[in-house]
Amino acid sequence: MSFNELDELLADDAPSGLSAEQRPLIVVVDDDATMRKSLQAVLSPNYRVILGASAREGVAAVTEEVCAVILDVKMKGYDGFWACNEIRKSHPELPIIFYSAYQDLKDPYDIINEHRPFGYITKDGSTSRLLEALDIAVRLHKMTLDNKKLVARLEQELKRRRDPAPSPAQEQPPRKKGRPTSR
Repeated sequence: MSFNELDELLADDAPSGLSAEQRPLIVVVDDDATMRKSLQAVLSPNYRVILGASAREGVAAVTEEVCAVILDVKMKGYDGFWACNEIRKSHPELPIIFYSAYQDLKDPYDIINEHRPFGYITKDGSTSRLLEALDIAVRLHKMTLDNKKLVARLEQELKRRRDPAPSPAQEQPPRKKGRPTSR
């Protein structure tokens, strides 16, 4: 991607008045420092970015606030597949995008069936496909979280309607029958 293309892409995807705190949080995991810094430069106008230099750092960086993970596949130590599996244990619905220069490590069908990534994008010099996939992943994740909150609210309302709160008359303890005692 040329610098002109990058400038146009960044201008087209400029944040719509979002403050830094309002921008979605993304974790980028790659053992190549140059790749991490390049992705940070491309993503930071629209996203808050946490960088991880290893699979372990990436797994540790994932919190409830993270909207998506961009994960290199081939890294020193644990690989991206291991990191994906670890992230899935605590965040099963978090979109994970494999971003790798190595396409022959595993059969693509095995990767899809075993790890269920949101996407598998090759490092071919163009970031446009990655940015497009990331935008869709973040929007989908937000919708998923919004829907979960809505379902929880609806379930609470349904429970409230099924089990109404007792009326004040029902809350009073029963009176003893018989005549009152006098002293």
